[in-house]
Amino acid sequence: METRDLKPFHYIRPESLQEAGRYLASEEAVKLLGGGNTLLLQIRSGQESPDILLDVKHLPGFGDVRYHHNQGLKLGAAVNLQHLVVGLEIRRHYPLLHQTAQKLASPQVRNRATIGGTLAWASPISELAAAMLCYDAVCHTWSPRGHREIPLAEFYLGDYQTALARDEIITHVHLPPFPNRTYGIYHRQTVRHDGRRMIAGAAVLAYRKQQALTHWRIAVLGMDNRPKRIPDAEAVLEGTPGEAEIARALEIVQEQIHPADVDYARADYRRASLNALLKQAITEVIHHLQSIRS
Repeated sequence: METRDLKPFHYIRPESLQEAGRYLASEEAVKLLGGGNTLLLQIRSGQESPDILLDVKHLPGFGDVRYHHNQGLKLGAAVNLQHLVVGLEIRRHYPLLHQTAQKLASPQVRNRATIGGTLAWASPISELAAAMLCYDAVCHTWSPRGHREIPLAEFYLGDYQTALARDEIITHVHLPPFPNRTYGIYHRQTVRHDGRRMIAGAAVLAYRKQQALTHWRIAVLGMDNRPKRIPDAEAVLEGTPGEAEIARALEIVQEQIHPADVDYARADYRRASLNALLKQAITEVIHHLQSIRS
């Protein structure tokens, strides 16, 4: 990677949100530092040149992980991605998140990368976001004006843009509780094993209520400028979906995606790949849930 002479910057480790807010409200160019996997590379290459690097990893509550069967899961913004692989509460209650996290980069990268930083980076191929969308994740934020709760489905605006204001920080992410009879699957096709060259990705989740399969979630990657759910396709699968419902859901997905040609895969190939991945994932979810004893 080409490196340039670095512009000097101040490294600051605030002790409170209020202190962090004062820097974010200033006229200087401020960047938040979580794990720093991407940001530090961009600073080194000259793509970013902040005046202040604000290390927020140690702010109170940012490392919290709490689960309650009635309240769901709270993940502090500074919790690293490796916890999603090794955390018992993740494996037991949010297995789609656990399964997806295992495919994210390497253990070394996961040990540095944080949940808040990864979500705020807003990559169009964020595999973490795909699983989080299926679990109805909500980003909790703070700014000097107060707290906000932003559903992840409304958080991404596209082209690496989010709904965060300039002086706003993600404090934690909340996932609601899910029934025991919930099952999800994530499939992807990439050029590289690390997923950086995403051809297509699909996460699917549902749970069984008596004999019906409900609460369907479909999140797709690599098709648009942001990870996105397809609620119209989800609605078609409610109940006891058969071949006709699966086919219709796949049609709806194809109608609502906009893949582009890239140097490693044409748009039509990416469409076909997503269709195959999604059909496989939906079928696996149906078979698994229907195999559970009443």
